[in-house]
Amino acid sequence: MDATAPLTKAKYPRSLIAGPYGHPFHAIAIILPIGAWVSASVFDVLFLAADDGSAFALGARILVAVGLLGAVVAAILGLIDWSSIPKGTAARATGSTHMVLNFIAMAIYTGSLVLRLDTDVVPTLAMIASFVGLALLSVSGWLGGKLAHTYGVRVATETTQAEGLEPLP
Repeated sequence: MDATAPLTKAKYPRSLIAGPYGHPFHAIAIILPIGAWVSASVFDVLFLAADDGSAFALGARILVAVGLLGAVVAAILGLIDWSSIPKGTAARATGSTHMVLNFIAMAIYTGSLVLRLDTDVVPTLAMIASFVGLALLSVSGWLGGKLAHTYGVRVATETTQAEGLEPLP
């Protein structure tokens, strides 16, 4: 077997659902939950600062829910990408840790959403849960960056990259 075969396998999509070569959909899909959850935390803080923060509480609740829906899509796409990483490699272990942290964050945000239901306020525990979720996402995002930028998972081969760096005629 060619020594570059495991690396090559991790660069190509296992399924067209994951996005074509060089354009993984997981990297696009993560923007929605991260943006929604960061925005929900901003709304939580605005809730504390407002005289009547009920609109911010509602907005945060909606954003947490939107983030969870987006996270399900991102998780499915990430799972497809993870499944193409060869077993027994540092990249696979990093991907597994990345995935577990994201599932824990999703569970925390689910709890935060449940605490926010049927109320016009932001419960303190729900707010704390959201900030803990953001902390986990930060660590997980660093690991995701390591997968792509250190290990080259779902990143174009160096030969393909070199084509973009050649001088134009």
